[in-house]
Amino acid sequence: MSLDKKTAVIFGGSGAIGSAVGQALARDGAHIYLGARTQERLAEAAQGIRAAGGTVDTFEVDTLDEQATVERTEMLAGQTGGIDIVVNATSFMHDQGKEIADLSLAEFTQGIEPFLSSQFNICKAVAPHMGGDHGGVIITVVAPGGRMAAPGHLGHIVGCAGIEAFTKALASELGPRNIRVLSLRSHAISDAVAAGSYTGELFAPKAEAMGLTVQDWLGGAAQGTMLKRLPTLSQVAQTIAFLASGHAAAMTASVVNMTAGLTTE
Repeated sequence: MSLDKKTAVIFGGSGAIGSAVGQALARDGAHIYLGARTQERLAEAAQGIRAAGGTVDTFEVDTLDEQATVERTEMLAGQTGGIDIVVNATSFMHDQGKEIADLSLAEFTQGIEPFLSSQFNICKAVAPHMGGDHGGVIITVVAPGGRMAAPGHLGHIVGCAGIEAFTKALASELGPRNIRVLSLRSHAISDAVAAGSYTGELFAPKAEAMGLTVQDWLGGAAQGTMLKRLPTLSQVAQTIAFLASGHAAAMTASVVNMTAGLTTE
């Protein structure tokens, strides 16, 4: 899958998923721009791409700041002449576990507001610099909550459902401009915690409540799927590389299911 001469911008590029996606897209020939809130972790992620022979630049951005996201994107697009691929791998700590009787409004919106605000700000900022004859694709990583009904996950479920609905609605707006919009719905990723993902902190209370380590809890999650296993960082990254390529040029307004059968829609 050739991405030669393509410009790929990854928001949340310092995290476990963003780093893995950057390496996969770089291997296929894209020039990578990693964006995140802190330069230290960005530098580590960029080093991994360079060590594998890829080309990469980094930029600091807070995607919850609409104006800052627009300004940073305009600066980047001015340097590159446009953007071909955008991946939203941003994530935010939120409540998972409290039922409504014990859940505050602020805790409820933790699972909704930052995720949808980041999605909106990123898409609004990048869309003017994409499409036309060169085309473009925006891909967002989302958890499977939007297709589940589980106690203690109100905000998380609503937030995930919102991302999937946003994906389809925005695709209808940007399709005539030759910009595809997709989401990749992934179950918990088996090796993400070991790679430094914030999900280690997110899953810890659930695991502790069951007397388990996070890794043991992940093993239990795997047993709840049809395939009895969880996706890996490499599998997620390689799937995104496919979605970003010309092989997926007819795909838009779609949510790609990588839940190992946890969800079937």
